[in-house]
Amino acid sequence: MEIVLILATILALAACVLFGMATRTQVFILVALTAMVGGAGSALWHWLYGIVYADTLINFIGNQVPLVAFLGGWVMVFPALLIFATLRRRFGQITYTQSWLIGLAVFFFFWIIEGIGVSIGLWSYDNETSAMSIPMGVLLALLHTLNAMILLRMLFEYWRVTFVTTLQLPLIWLSLQVLTYGIIGAPYYVMSFLTGGSVMTAFGLLSTIVLVGWGLHIVMQGLASLQNSLGGTAYISNFEVLAELERVDRGASDL
Repeated sequence: MEIVLILATILALAACVLFGMATRTQVFILVALTAMVGGAGSALWHWLYGIVYADTLINFIGNQVPLVAFLGGWVMVFPALLIFATLRRRFGQITYTQSWLIGLAVFFFFWIIEGIGVSIGLWSYDNETSAMSIPMGVLLALLHTLNAMILLRMLFEYWRVTFVTTLQLPLIWLSLQVLTYGIIGAPYYVMSFLTGGSVMTAFGLLSTIVLVGWGLHIVMQGLASLQNSLGGTAYISNFEVLAELERVDRGASDL
């Protein structure tokens, strides 16, 4: 499995480099590498949510972190990068509803990834069902989706900026890990650890799901506001916006 992930990682990083060179931006490779570093430090989240990796996997960093957590780190940002690459020029009249459809597609992507990992024996969950008959994979997919959608929104803010400014993205991504898995997920795992009772755990899970939904609502509004604020051209580069303004100014001066 490690060999397959190594090859997939090489291809993914090469694609990020090539696309970054073609579009003259470093955000793709920077975000992918940051996600891999974040994956290497994910042992805390695995413990909090009861994720157990197979004993046969190769470990590193003091034999505490599976190599697949590092190699597969870029998978966590793959949907955001792919959607951003698609939308960066123009996506037409993206609306709040369309933003939710994009988020739904991202959720299904992560849900499938969670299911594949369990089915091929890469990892398992201490509690297969978290509470209220909701599989643990669904809860994790929701948290992953919130992470990816916030990152997607941030990518539009850091598109076509200086290299020094884009260095804020690693800190943003790592902060998102703390926000989603550490804070938003806290009602669930705290109740699960402290009470062990199904009622309180279900209450914590419901609270976490509500927080995820509220966070996604804010992100979807933010994505829709991009189109509204720029009059349907939210996904063109800043350079193109400036060029268009210059053409307008020249036209006005000719009059």
